[in-house]
Amino acid sequence: MIQPDLQKAVLDRAGSMLDDVAAYLDSVDARDLDGTFPAFAFDPAAASSYLPPSADHPTLEPAAPAALPDVQELPWVPPTDIARLVRAGELTAAEVAGLYAQRIGDWQPEVNAFIDVTLDDAAPPRPGPLAGVPVGLTDLIDVAGLPTTAGSAVMHDRIAPRDADCWSSLAGAGAVLAGKLNVQEFAAGTTGENARFGWTRNPWDTTRMAGGACGGAGAAVAAGMVSAALGPDPGGSIRVPAAHCGVVALKPTYGAISRHGVLPLTWTLDALGVMSQRVRGVAGVADQLLIPRTPRGRRGSCEGAARAGEETAGLDLTVGIPTSWLDMGLDPEVRAAFEKALEHLTALGAKVREVDVPYAGDILRMHRAIAFSEASASHEPFLLHQADGIGANIRDREEAGRAMLAGQYLKAFRIRAMLCRRFSEVWRDVDLIITPTVPVPAAPVGTQSVTTSSRGPEPTHTVYTRYLAPFSSLGLPTLSVPCGATTGGLPIGMQLAGPPHAESLLFYAAGAYEATTAWHTRHPVLPR
Repeated sequence: MIQPDLQKAVLDRAGSMLDDVAAYLDSVDARDLDGTFPAFAFDPAAASSYLPPSADHPTLEPAAPAALPDVQELPWVPPTDIARLVRAGELTAAEVAGLYAQRIGDWQPEVNAFIDVTLDDAAPPRPGPLAGVPVGLTDLIDVAGLPTTAGSAVMHDRIAPRDADCWSSLAGAGAVLAGKLNVQEFAAGTTGENARFGWTRNPWDTTRMAGGACGGAGAAVAAGMVSAALGPDPGGSIRVPAAHCGVVALKPTYGAISRHGVLPLTWTLDALGVMSQRVRGVAGVADQLLIPRTPRGRRGSCEGAARAGEETAGLDLTVGIPTSWLDMGLDPEVRAAFEKALEHLTALGAKVREVDVPYAGDILRMHRAIAFSEASASHEPFLLHQADGIGANIRDREEAGRAMLAGQYLKAFRIRAMLCRRFSEVWRDVDLIITPTVPVPAAPVGTQSVTTSSRGPEPTHTVYTRYLAPFSSLGLPTLSVPCGATTGGLPIGMQLAGPPHAESLLFYAAGAYEATTAWHTRHPVLPR
């Protein structure tokens, strides 16, 4: 069937060699492999031909808030500052929970960010760096005793047996679970649609997408319903909603945050992302989750780097602009906001230069070969036994993955290694790469295609992931920050990317940018 032109004798001999192997594989029920990752992995540092020396930037100890903020301003305060106020006795955890519960009650009917709200049932927080901080978890992250639906009807009866590593770490630091957040089915998509739980809508304009797959996280953080949120990002799922909803999001280096207990879409592309209102807010949560050591030594404090960026007098960095990527097409308002952001970075002291990197279109095709293959294998039990319960859009991608040959998948992995080596050479010349996060603002709910260039309409998903999936493929850390707004008030995001395990450098640069702009001070207003 796969090679119909082969001679019958060759087919018979090849088939006889395969029969025993196939029989054994068929005898192992894929449902018995739930949660088991393949025995191979991807290491972006090892795949690089060049790694720059450890980032040389200052860090500062985070300071206590200068004064107790007005309680209505609390949702815009970094999570670690909220925890400091709770630990100092200036706020109680109950007061914090009450405010966020009120905002959830006000905003949830408008944006549909939550699948399940647990804040009223949350246990008293432990003392720690995140004491009393309400955190939302995208509903692919296990919490013992609670459902984990992955946004899918086929997972309706799954109850998590234990906490995911990420939630265990945050709960141990004192965080309080606000609830499970709406997500596109299996985190496979970037629009925020969900046939079972409904669309997540953008707090800035509820006729627009919040983005996806983790649209619930973006909407909840932007509307001040949670102080921080976590969600997987295999190709833009945390960064698209961050850009569309006007908040900050980290996609870390592949493997830098444990995904044990997070239901996978893919095994070697997924990274667990962190979202919050402010750069330092994301940094403080990330410090509780990132592995403490990297191939270049002990990891520095991300929050300390962000704080140093806020206080720096000048940004002595070189940033690269991949012009060939931008030439693929940009909305005019996104382009204008991005160019102003570059001018601002230059005024801060950064040197901006064009760089030649592998073409994003080629990386995207390689990304899909791996993503479709791994997703179809990861969800084989559902495709074999419950295919009718999977949304048509997701099923199409996963059936495409089932048609991929093993040799094609492995060839894509070899291409990935080649592209990692080629891309890593750029770090000899620049410290960071900067792009728009998404080429277009949030589109109206239900939009199937958008136009950014002379090529005409393209699928919305393809355009949304244009600058995001390549960095997932290469396993590199990226940080999305607000950098502008359309004339209609919709947020626009800028993405900073760095070498493997350069998260603190990203926070340093983003901290400097945020401290000298006002985009983080904008917040959506509840529709009336």
